[in-house]
Amino acid sequence: MFAKVLHDLEPFHTLILFAFIDPIVIGIGLWMGRKADQAGKLLLAGLAAGLAGVVVNFLLRQVGLSWFEGGFAFGGAHAFFRVVAGCLWAAIGYLSRRFV
Repeated sequence: MFAKVLHDLEPFHTLILFAFIDPIVIGIGLWMGRKADQAGKLLLAGLAAGLAGVVVNFLLRQVGLSWFEGGFAFGGAHAFFRVVAGCLWAAIGYLSRRFV
């Protein structure tokens, strides 16, 4: 089953990679995750990180400075994967504060 999911996501592999290595998503996700005092707030931190990454990359593309070129052809998939990445980075930030 996992192989089928990977095969279905094949057109999105670079999009997923760019979502998880976006510096805006990483920075905001880690920062808000470390500031969260409850685990339930990690969803909001991930949403904020993902949407901030989308907005910043959109603005950078408008002035021609973006390193992220191909994701906007996939519709809203880039925003979805960045929110998922933001949730993961927020969870890492949350756990780093709790266990370090």
